[in-house]
Amino acid sequence: MYVFTLILGLALLLWGMKMLRQGLQSFAGHRLRQALLQMTATPARGFWSGAISTALLQSSTALTVMTVSFVDAKLLPFENALALILGSNIGSTLTTQLLAFPLESITPCIMILGALGYLFIPTRWRFLSLSIFGLGILFFALSLLHAGMSPLADRPSIQHLLQQLGDNHLKGVLAGTVLSALLHSASATTGIVMLLTEDGRITLPTALAFIFGANIGTCFTAVLAALASSRAAKRVALFHILLNVFGVLLFLPFVGPLAYGLTLMGGSLSRQVANAHTLFNLLSSLLALPLLPWTTRVLKKILP
Repeated sequence: MYVFTLILGLALLLWGMKMLRQGLQSFAGHRLRQALLQMTATPARGFWSGAISTALLQSSTALTVMTVSFVDAKLLPFENALALILGSNIGSTLTTQLLAFPLESITPCIMILGALGYLFIPTRWRFLSLSIFGLGILFFALSLLHAGMSPLADRPSIQHLLQQLGDNHLKGVLAGTVLSALLHSASATTGIVMLLTEDGRITLPTALAFIFGANIGTCFTAVLAALASSRAAKRVALFHILLNVFGVLLFLPFVGPLAYGLTLMGGSLSRQVANAHTLFNLLSSLLALPLLPWTTRVLKKILP
């Protein structure tokens, strides 16, 4: 029974994210695409455009795939697209921050409000209601995952696996990468990691390793989109991978101190995991921003 609950919770988590993303894309997507083409004239503008656009779209994967398509169609210069990717990594952290709020008690109200708005609001604002409905589905899915994971995590084989991941952070990174690639969502992976951490199934340092890996795994969809594209589009997808690998190499040696710092910041364990996801993406992107000119030259040499 708990396996069915777990599968249903995971399906609803992915569906809720799709509803949230679909509503926001329908609400602002067309204008957003036009604005993106106008707001990438400089790296700084591209950076903030990427962050804001991803926060609106609720998917760094969606923006990355869109960016690959723009570059492939020669609507967006390759050099300008890189800053957009940096910004998108920051904007993607909004979902995990929302998931850290304890809103389970009002989840039915959120779902009803969103559904009624979508059914009865005649203008394009109805798509904003669809996003609210998707947000309610997300919180409901997390409660189902919690109910399904608790008995599963009590099994000796699962506990042994989680203990192994705790003893070897590289394995945690690999597990997060694979899970995120399979789910096509770092946010969904982060939501699952939040639950495991809150229940005491994994430690905060292990959760950080999962988060690091999840950011690499989320590049998978953009890589697939770029396979049949131009060289410039392939460079964008490669940059997305290198950016997140750069972040993992930068943060992995400091998992212990980072976990200690997050504990000092306070908040629930779920909030600490969400903060880790935000810090990882924010610092990785800010540190990589000054390196864009050098990165552009290197990518052109790798994929001439």
